[in-house]
Amino acid sequence: ALEFRAVSFAYSDEGPTVLTEIDLQLAEGRMLGIVGPPGSGKTTLLRLLPRLYEVSAGEIRLGGLDLRRWPLEDLRQRMAFAPQEPFLFAGTIRDNITLGDPGIAFADLERVARLAALDKMLAHMPAGWDTVVGEKGIILSGGQKQRIGLARAFLQQAPLLLLDDPISQVDGETADEIVSGLRAMAGAKSLVVVSHRLSAVQFADRIVTLRAGRVAESGSPAALANANGYFASTLNLQILENEGLGHG
Repeated sequence: ALEFRAVSFAYSDEGPTVLTEIDLQLAEGRMLGIVGPPGSGKTTLLRLLPRLYEVSAGEIRLGGLDLRRWPLEDLRQRMAFAPQEPFLFAGTIRDNITLGDPGIAFADLERVARLAALDKMLAHMPAGWDTVVGEKGIILSGGQKQRIGLARAFLQQAPLLLLDDPISQVDGETADEIVSGLRAMAGAKSLVVVSHRLSAVQFADRIVTLRAGRVAESGSPAALANANGYFASTLNLQILENEGLGHG
């Protein structure tokens, strides 16, 4: 279980407040979607959870305990984080997902590849799993890197999964496959998903809209879709865009 209590954040004592008085709750095994316009503080909020940043005021609780009371290593072992731009090193696709752990069963690799819509891509790679990706994944597209980062996060046995814009760099068909993979995890993990493409969060238990670092909307996807706010207007716009692409 995850709880934000009046959380505020600024990058420096003299700097502007980026997040203000954030109150959120996520029950164990549930999914929270975070949406909002660019610059609203979505990624910053996500990065507070593994303590890449420290809160300026308020507190975040995991399992009822303030994050600052967790030993950092223990805290991060309970979280799997897939940033929008994952770091890849100059090894193979397999090494980048397993982080060089030879003890990972191949069946587990195949499972996370399916969840991350990576299996079809692997079939077209020159050496499959053993394709060397080059420094920072230079031979790969942004969408391919993103799927490898997702597979890496899915492989970790962490009860809390943090995803930053997980379908931002893939096409619509691949995005649908990844969203299906996320749905398959429902109940097994707690998920916090930031996304500007609302299809990634439409099955969340609760969605929060951030605007200028504050919670502007909070509710179920159905409730927000019927409200006259950011979520509803963006959802309608993205549906129209998808229909236009389909007819094209």
